[in-house]
Amino acid sequence: MKKLAVLVCLAVILYAAPAKAADERKIGFVKSTSGRAYIYRQKFMFPAQMSDVLMEKDTLITKGGGSMGVVLQDNSVLSLGPNSRVDLSRFRFDPSVDKAEFTTKVRKGTMVYMTGIIAKINRKGLRIETPNVVCGVRGTRIAIRVDSSEDVDIEPVKLEDKPKLLQTLDKLQGIRED
Repeated sequence: MKKLAVLVCLAVILYAAPAKAADERKIGFVKSTSGRAYIYRQKFMFPAQMSDVLMEKDTLITKGGGSMGVVLQDNSVLSLGPNSRVDLSRFRFDPSVDKAEFTTKVRKGTMVYMTGIIAKINRKGLRIETPNVVCGVRGTRIAIRVDSSEDVDIEPVKLEDKPKLLQTLDKLQGIRED
């Protein structure tokens, strides 16, 4: 009887595991971290490390002095500054059928986003939300700051700021300029 109960439990676990894995979509990876940077997934928060896989519905968190750079499947890049919290709400990317969309919510802190293939395939499929504003991205870069009081400042990239912004992105991503 005991063996039967163990077999039934194993069968339930093996049957449930693929269903859960199907719900979790791998959407990218951590390219770089500095200081205190974390991934919050399914009620667990763990330190982010280079090459960690990111899943749809993960939350990226940086604390004071922390930063994180990530690359998504469509080659878009997200860079988070200190004291930031960003939800990776929805990500669909299948270029073979032109199915592409990405929704993220910046809850607090700073985020710089450089668009990837999703913005080229489906211009309306890219959506960045904040506590007070929803932003559709039509360019290639956007910088957003959300104060902890949930005030929102959206700062478009100015041409004179472009070298400084790219230098910051390179530093966060560990990319060297040739």
